[in-house]
Amino acid sequence: MPDHVITKPEETPATAPGADHDTHTHIGRAILRTEDLRLLRGDGYYVDDDQPGRVLEMAVARCPFPHARIVSIDISEALQLPGVRHILCPEDIADSTRPMTVLRPVPGAAALPYYALAQGRALHEGQPVVSIAATSRAVAEDAIELVHIEYEPLPCITDTAKTIEPAAAVLHPEVLTSNILAENVDQIGEAHQKLEEAQVVVQDRFRVNRVTPLPMETRGILASWRPGLRMLTVRMSTQTPHLVRKQLAEILRIEESCVEVAASDVGGGFGMKLGVYPEDVLAALHAIALRQPVKWIEDRLEHFRSATHGRESLHDYRIGATQDGRITSFIDDYVTDLGGWNSSFGSSQLSSVTFAGPYKVRDAYVRRRVAITNKTPIGAYRGYGQPEVNFAREVLMDRLARKLGMDPLELRRKNMLRPEDLPWTTASGAVYDSGDYPLSLDMAANAIGYDAHRAARSNALPDGRRVGIGFSSFIERTGYASARFLMKRGSQFGAHESLTLRANRSGGIDIYTGVSSIGQSTETAMAQVCADVLGVDMDIIRVHSGDTAASPLNTGSFASRTMIAAAGAIQEAGTALRAKIVRIAALALECPEAELTLEGRQVRHRTDSQRSIPLSQVFTRAIVGQGIPADEAPGMEVTTHFEPPEAAFAFGTAAAKVLVDPLTGEFEIENFVLVHDCGTVINPMLVEGQVRGALMQGFGAALGEELLYDEQTGQLLNGTMMDYFAPTAADAPPITLLHTEVPSPVTPMGIRGVGEVGTIAPAAAITNAVCNALAEFNVEISALPITPEAIWHALRSPQCE
Repeated sequence: MPDHVITKPEETPATAPGADHDTHTHIGRAILRTEDLRLLRGDGYYVDDDQPGRVLEMAVARCPFPHARIVSIDISEALQLPGVRHILCPEDIADSTRPMTVLRPVPGAAALPYYALAQGRALHEGQPVVSIAATSRAVAEDAIELVHIEYEPLPCITDTAKTIEPAAAVLHPEVLTSNILAENVDQIGEAHQKLEEAQVVVQDRFRVNRVTPLPMETRGILASWRPGLRMLTVRMSTQTPHLVRKQLAEILRIEESCVEVAASDVGGGFGMKLGVYPEDVLAALHAIALRQPVKWIEDRLEHFRSATHGRESLHDYRIGATQDGRITSFIDDYVTDLGGWNSSFGSSQLSSVTFAGPYKVRDAYVRRRVAITNKTPIGAYRGYGQPEVNFAREVLMDRLARKLGMDPLELRRKNMLRPEDLPWTTASGAVYDSGDYPLSLDMAANAIGYDAHRAARSNALPDGRRVGIGFSSFIERTGYASARFLMKRGSQFGAHESLTLRANRSGGIDIYTGVSSIGQSTETAMAQVCADVLGVDMDIIRVHSGDTAASPLNTGSFASRTMIAAAGAIQEAGTALRAKIVRIAALALECPEAELTLEGRQVRHRTDSQRSIPLSQVFTRAIVGQGIPADEAPGMEVTTHFEPPEAAFAFGTAAAKVLVDPLTGEFEIENFVLVHDCGTVINPMLVEGQVRGALMQGFGAALGEELLYDEQTGQLLNGTMMDYFAPTAADAPPITLLHTEVPSPVTPMGIRGVGEVGTIAPAAAITNAVCNALAEFNVEISALPITPEAIWHALRSPQCE
């Protein structure tokens, strides 16, 4: 079977609104990425590529303890080192800045104010304490060695379960009475009552590991201050230039109009590069004080200890069902580890939104508790809560099937929402918009060869290994429902996307967007949509991204939202721009507007091929205001702000086939199938690239990645690339990608997001496959990552004896 197939259970709309041609010219085509021309030639422009004259470099002294009181700081020796230009201590920060701001507060939580440098007490290893700007990074780091900081180590807590115990020492006693920052509940129906009445109940505690997003380009900032203009210009590796601008202005106590932020190319973000970090504030303060550019590029040791982590949580999940396999209740009571502080985006919230998955269950309850520990703060990471809860629910689904003596595929099929059930409102108030969930389940089963596997007399191979197949069905929220939804949660950003379409005298069209180019191919996808809306050649369109000085205010690139919102903005702007083009061309060609159409690089008469005018001439007329209708305003540009009315929910099923050695626990993935639906596909090649990349991150978190802390000392044990086991291309298993294409009724052109889908399903599918292979041994797995050692221990647990 080919590894990229699209099935369309429903008819996709043939044309984009605003276009007058019969079929899409660009949408749906596998067009090569326009970004690759520069990136493959090494012509990308990242933060460290910018080398202005007189630039200084910054290094940071970080607390080596997970919890410590800062007794004293002596910088006198460091000040004498040649090349040192400026030193910032905690008191300097308290005097000149506001606390770090939070873009997505935890609903109902008390504020945990912290500054760019620790004020009296550090709550995690790696927290900044002193910052030095010098003539080079080497000089700055030498100066850090000369700073004498006396610490008083304090008791630390790194265990998520222990930190919420009543007897645990409170880490923020000035604002909290326990280490639970907040508790949020969503429910529908009578889940606990239905669980008590259930004929069959399965339950367990599932432990999800702490990981790092590990982008290829680490964090970086170049800050410059122009005192005559009172202008702070910042080049950053960020996913959210406009939000960073807002935060820097607030923290530095300057007007937002005094800050410009640019992010030309960003070498991966995955949610980690959302919002401002302490080092960004420090670089800006150095630059303002010295009136010289100051640069900081994060090294990998800093990355592991100061860039936000992701995922860590504990899920106590319970499922109630009837004896014939009808699910009556879903209950998830989970704790998510925040670390020492609330980062710009804080702990995940999407576990609560998607905890019930694609199933038709009317009684469901989810409680989320946010716990504080002496670890690096948690932030957004690709999937942001959805992989965690999917692991718990889907592994428990297989256990329920085993307890009922039922096929796990049939159990899912029996309880899965069908097309006629949608739209469907969940316990969290989320509305699943449309889709054919059972179709993706059946496609995954067929592609993995499930019928043959079930029909086999034995799953044992001649070499003693066992064959197993496991499934994982999922829901993914893409985009945001609306600003109303975000306002209820205190989020400091909107759900809309803003951009400008501006024509130029050469006959080209420039798109200006605040969305950074982080590898998600928005430059190509935006150009494809714009070309179809206008009916012009794609190569006349150029996308300019990530510069707050050139683009209208917007939100940024995260939450699988960019193309959903951007498509709507392009559609509105392109429709208005096209109408104006036709009006001006009608005057020039002396014919009615209805007789004209845009094609390629010109406006032509529909029936008379001799009558046409190049776009360059139309644009020039508009720009100079000459040769346009008397009531037409000069100019040829449109700015739009589009807000989707609802979030769109992607969906699908994964299937894994594994070979497991029951003696050693070693295993290999023989095939991994993912069937998913992202609505109308703008570019199949881009979708495949996004999904494959996300799958590799999903495999990494499922099979090897884990940040390990020593429970006694609180030290990070594996904070280097030598002992953090991220997968490489050589570790990729055989992957089969299949797609359905059901347009969403709540988004422009039926688009759903696709950026995070690959991270959600792998852990549960692989776990279920391993347990299926070792069914004769009654193996159960409840923690990530799934390693040969973990399987070996599971084989020797009491239930396997």
